[in-house]
Amino acid sequence: MKTAIRIFMLVMLTSSLSSCEMISGWFDVEIDTTIEGELDILTDAADLKSTEAHDINASTTIQIMNEDLVEYRDLIDAIRAKSVSIEVIRVDSAGAPITGVIILADTQFGISNPNADFYWELGSNWPIEPGFILELPAESYSVLNQILDEYEEHPVTISADGTCNNGNIDIVLNYSIEVKVESSPL
Repeated sequence: MKTAIRIFMLVMLTSSLSSCEMISGWFDVEIDTTIEGELDILTDAADLKSTEAHDINASTTIQIMNEDLVEYRDLIDAIRAKSVSIEVIRVDSAGAPITGVIILADTQFGISNPNADFYWELGSNWPIEPGFILELPAESYSVLNQILDEYEEHPVTISADGTCNNGNIDIVLNYSIEVKVESSPL
């Protein structure tokens, strides 16, 4: 009888230890959120160029910690990209809306930090109109995940480098990264 009690206690102890690991997984939190940043691009002055290709070159850093993530800041295990897009917010010249603006082929859009970068290059001209959205390809997600996971050590930079068909144009783009954030509070 003593042996049966010992075996029963050993089985109970073993099952309680393995179920503790299972239970800790029950408290893991997954948060779906969007990390966004605006990039304001000003093309070269039209009077300085006699060409139809005016340079654009702009970059800015964005914050990964948004209001959905602040509470879990110290508990984040991983940030995984689900989709990435660039939306045209505004196109104007000296404050007045303008049409017919085209970002030319071979312009690059980037998301980077000092350790990793992803640059997406336009294969054809992109007519710029407010509300138009450009989706970035899924093959960028593994690099983006690395960049996002290093947000505490390195700032995340969004950028655009290339040419536009008009000078003195102000273009505002919104980079939007839909992510799933995994955190474990235990």
